[in-house]
Amino acid sequence: MVESGPDRGATPIVGNILLVAVVLVVAVLLVVLSFTFLERTGTPTADAKFEYEQTAAGIEMKPVALGTDVAVQLNGREVATFDADSAGQRTLIPTAPGDRITVVSEDGDRSVLVTKEIDDRSEIGDFIAYYTFEGSGGTVTDQSGNGNDGTLESDGASGPTSAGCGLSFDGSDDHVLVEDISSPVDVEEFTIAITYVQQGSGSDDGIVQLVEHTWSGNEWFLENSDGNPYRIDYAVEFPSETVSSGTSYSYGERHTVVGTYDGSEYALYVDGSPVASDTFSRPVDMGDMRFGRDFESNSQYFEGLICESRLYYSAFDDEEVERLTTAMS
Repeated sequence: MVESGPDRGATPIVGNILLVAVVLVVAVLLVVLSFTFLERTGTPTADAKFEYEQTAAGIEMKPVALGTDVAVQLNGREVATFDADSAGQRTLIPTAPGDRITVVSEDGDRSVLVTKEIDDRSEIGDFIAYYTFEGSGGTVTDQSGNGNDGTLESDGASGPTSAGCGLSFDGSDDHVLVEDISSPVDVEEFTIAITYVQQGSGSDDGIVQLVEHTWSGNEWFLENSDGNPYRIDYAVEFPSETVSSGTSYSYGERHTVVGTYDGSEYALYVDGSPVASDTFSRPVDMGDMRFGRDFESNSQYFEGLICESRLYYSAFDDEEVERLTTAMS
């Protein structure tokens, strides 16, 4: 009988030890390679997917997948935020033609997750007219696409001039006239918004017109009165149907004022906050509009800067006005 040598029983054990060692070495190499790969590529970008729906004031965004908290910027200004668990919640973004929506992560990296250009009619609000008061050759271009361009006018001099934001009005003869306004639909309600800086008053009675609209003997307007500090008046039929703010605003301050009317109730907002409202029923139609001067007389000239104005054929609620003000401020 042949006896086995003492090393035969140890061979399988040594083999198993070597196999385990090889596996460990491979695992360590894989981990090192993985970290090296992540260092080179960076952390993967979080998911951010949205659905979009048109409203009277612009696009409503609804997240359907979010991997992190995000901020929504409109032309570089933050107008909304979404938490990572806010899928299904809707937020209004008051978009206008030429706007850019950017969604960035709220972490330290501020990674850009979504970029969307707004240039389609189905992606903007119910615009009648939209002015940033840029133009050439004496024309203020209506950027809504409805062709409601204005003309730079003067009752004796050169008219409004380009300024840091929009146009500068001298308080003595400058104004902008928009004649025969057209709208894509019949207008039964409206929202007018204007951003400006009043710097003085060239009017003897202390009243200056921001914007006035007239048709068939009727009118609505936004105007400032009572000197410095001044109050803001919003009328849908003058003089009987007018609401006013307190005398709380000073020359040199920048404000966004919104007047909205749904055919039975009208409300005045200053810098996104409601300040006055009343009820009144009347029909509304299109006509002529003037910035910086009264229609009925050569007076009430505005002195200061008018930066932007938007006219919609829909009434807005509190949330829509707040978002609109943020976008225009």
